[in-house]
Amino acid sequence: MRLRRAWLVAERDLRGERAQPDGLAAAVGLTAILVFVESLLVGPATAAATPAVACGLLWIALTLGAILAITRSFDRELEDDALESVLTLPGGADALYLGKVLAATLLLTLVSLAGTALTVLLLDLEVSLPGHLGLVTLGGALAIPPTVTLYVAISLRLRARALVVPLLAVPALVPQLIAASAGAAAAITGDAGGSFAWCALLVATALVSAIAGLTIGPAAIE
Repeated sequence: MRLRRAWLVAERDLRGERAQPDGLAAAVGLTAILVFVESLLVGPATAAATPAVACGLLWIALTLGAILAITRSFDRELEDDALESVLTLPGGADALYLGKVLAATLLLTLVSLAGTALTVLLLDLEVSLPGHLGLVTLGGALAIPPTVTLYVAISLRLRARALVVPLLAVPALVPQLIAASAGAAAAITGDAGGSFAWCALLVATALVSAIAGLTIGPAAIE
């Protein structure tokens, strides 16, 4: 029952994003701008010599994009006065948190794949293991939303949440950022074992973050 309600929340979020894609547009726009600036600052030669640097900057950009999209998703709940109606249902807070994580994961997957492709294109990177790079990208898209959603929920009723959420979420996401950056760099350089190991770590951090979020997030939302 809880999963069904969570999926209903996620489905409603995705429909809202489809009707008014301001969160997705903000995430894609910010990621594209930061990746473009990265390509000017780092350049193809430096990126080829140290792909971990390029991948690290990419995942920082994707994290900031995820924060924008998830914050906008909660803002939409407040604007439509839909938050209280969801919370009145049994297990409503749990379903709201989990549904937001599911929707954000789907959106971040699209943004991550697009951002990774743009980085490879602009920096002219030769990817030795494109399939592994795709897996690491999916792992990163799984690992980031639970933590970001938790901190957005904690700061939901703060006026300065646009400032508070990045200050709280980015330091907490350091393990995920390191794993995603190192895994992507391993895929680019042809280290299959390394990319798989980092991808496994991303999945593990996603599970731990989701469990922690389900423990703390619903109480913060209520």
